[in-house]
Amino acid sequence: MLRRSPRAVALWGAALAVGLITAVVVASDLAAIHRRAADLGPVRQAVVATRDLELGRRLDARDLATRPVHASQLPAGALTAVDGLDGRVVAVPVLRGGFVTDRNLASRRRTGLDGVLPPGTRAVHVAVTNADVARVGATVDVVASYSDQSDDRGGSTVVVAAGALVLGTDTGGSRGTGRDGAGVTLLVDIGEVLDVADAQANGVVTIALVPPEEARGDG
Repeated sequence: MLRRSPRAVALWGAALAVGLITAVVVASDLAAIHRRAADLGPVRQAVVATRDLELGRRLDARDLATRPVHASQLPAGALTAVDGLDGRVVAVPVLRGGFVTDRNLASRRRTGLDGVLPPGTRAVHVAVTNADVARVGATVDVVASYSDQSDDRGGSTVVVAAGALVLGTDTGGSRGTGRDGAGVTLLVDIGEVLDVADAQANGVVTIALVPPEEARGDG
């Protein structure tokens, strides 16, 4: 009968011990992974943006995709299928790769610019001297400057709408000429509409960018 040296026996014992320890560690890790997966919940498909979705955009098939996500990692109202989203209007911007929720989209009955107008607001288009500083989604103050000959205002400069949201921009007309300058479409409170219209008709309108921290609803 073949006899093994004590050294060989010791090496075989060590190898067996290492194997057993490895098996225990792997089993423990697998159990932890399964517990973690159970804690995260079932996997669901979630709708994500394939590009930055700006305010007022009408969605098409290229804007959205789905990817698997554990249920516990989804925000409230997360959409789970792209079917039926074609043509919906973006009411709250979404960055590329972000989850799309029902709150990001206007109701189905809204199909145009009205899709992003909360009750009590109006969208107005204003020619301004510096439309190039604006971008969709920015917050601006609307400043009107009146000449000495403009009614009884005596050369005053006033803010006619504070914290207005930029819904759109254009480059038509000549810049720097007030009424004939490039324009922006702004979301303003209903009480500011007449002041903005008066400024457009009788003054020169400029916009001033507002820090995000001072935007409406941030404090």
